[in-house]
Amino acid sequence: MKKTINLSIAGLVCLLLLGTNALQAQDWSKDQKAVWNVIEKGWEAYTNGDSKTAFEGIHDNYLGWNSEDPLPTSKEKWMKEYDRWNEYVTFDYYDLQPARIVVTGNNAVAFYYFNYSSTYSKDDMKKNYDVEGRNVEFLVKEDGEWKLLGDMTYLEDDDD
Repeated sequence: MKKTINLSIAGLVCLLLLGTNALQAQDWSKDQKAVWNVIEKGWEAYTNGDSKTAFEGIHDNYLGWNSEDPLPTSKEKWMKEYDRWNEYVTFDYYDLQPARIVVTGNNAVAFYYFNYSSTYSKDDMKKNYDVEGRNVEFLVKEDGEWKLLGDMTYLEDDDD
C-alpha cells in the first residue's frame, strides 16, 4: 500500500511539473514565442548540418562570446569554423530548456539551458562529447524578423 501511495504522489508531482511547463509556455506573448521559435529553428538547422538555414537567423553584425575563445566571434568567423567543423562532427542529441525571455519593442533577451551529445570523427579517431551549459541570446527585430545579434555561452565544467 505504501508503494502505491508513493507512486501516486510521484505521478502527481510529475503531472504538476508538466502542467507548470505547459502553463509557462502558454503564458508567453506572441513575441516571446517567435523569439523561442527562432532559437529552436537555429539549433535544429545547426545540428542537422544546414548552415544556410542556421545562419539566416543571425544578424550580419553578430558578435558572440563562448567559454573557449578569448574574444567575441563574428558571424563570418563562426560560419568558417562551422563549415570546417561540420566535416567531422555529427550531433546525436540535443535538448533546450528555456528559462526566461524578455521582449521590449524590437529587442529581446532569451536565457536557456542546453545539452547535447556529438561525435567527432576524423581519420581513425572517434570521440563522443556530452556538453551542457547556459546561453543568453540578444535578438533584434528587423523587417519583421528576429535575428540573433549577440550571445554569451557558459559551459558547465567537465571533470573528465
